[in-house]
Amino acid sequence: MKFVSYNIQYGFGLDGVYDLPRAIASIADADVIALQEVERNWPRTGFDDQPDIIANLLPEHHWVYGPAFDMDGSYRDADGRLVNRRRQFGTMLLSRWPIVWSRLHLLPMRKMTHRLNTQNPALEGMIRTPSGPLRIFSLHLAHIDADERLEQIDFLLGRHRRLADEGGP
Repeated sequence: MKFVSYNIQYGFGLDGVYDLPRAIASIADADVIALQEVERNWPRTGFDDQPDIIANLLPEHHWVYGPAFDMDGSYRDADGRLVNRRRQFGTMLLSRWPIVWSRLHLLPMRKMTHRLNTQNPALEGMIRTPSGPLRIFSLHLAHIDADERLEQIDFLLGRHRRLADEGGP
């Protein structure tokens, strides 16, 4: 089994060029893929629906998307009709085998007064592989503060310890 975890940084390469198909082509041969910084309907990526684009680029993979936050991105078209659209940011899981369930965990977040701090997620999924069930997380830890990342890891370890009693969703 080939597993890849990849922060696609909204589809921007090291050269600063937005090219989502190029980013996805680099991991297309993986069996299980965990992606971070996947978004929907943001101006910086041409209002692309990245989960939909990625799903079309990897049509043999099952997938689930977990937005860490969701906000209004609606607008009125040229005829004045409301186009309801959500602007989202989160993580994604893809697998050659069925993802039988998933759930999103919002990680602890510190209040910041000097920098923008965004909500980060851990997307948990159960994959039905030929060798048996595989529980996996696609997570995106805080980028600003190491202490906040440690708190997020402690949170996830606590969730992991409780899962035997709680079970799946």
